[in-house]
Amino acid sequence: MRILTCKQVAELLQAKLSTVYAWAEQGIVPCVKLNGLLRFDEDEILQWIKACKRPERCYTRSIQARGPKRGGKQ
Repeated sequence: MRILTCKQVAELLQAKLSTVYAWAEQGIVPCVKLNGLLRFDEDEILQWIKACKRPERCYTRSIQARGPKRGGKQ
C-alpha cells in the first residue's frame, strides 16, 4: 500500500489541486483523513479511475451516420 498526498493525486490525475480537494470533500474520490490531513491509497485511486472509465464507442459509425458537414465544400 502506498499513501499519496493531495498534490501527488492531482499530478496523477492531471487535475488542479483544488479539484482534488473538492472531490474529496464531496466524497467523489476515495480518501481518508489522518491527523487532519487528506491522504489517498494509490490502489484505491487506480481502481476508482478504472471504475470511471466509459465503455469504448465506435466513433466511425457515428461520424458516417451524420453525413457531410453543412455549409462546407463537398
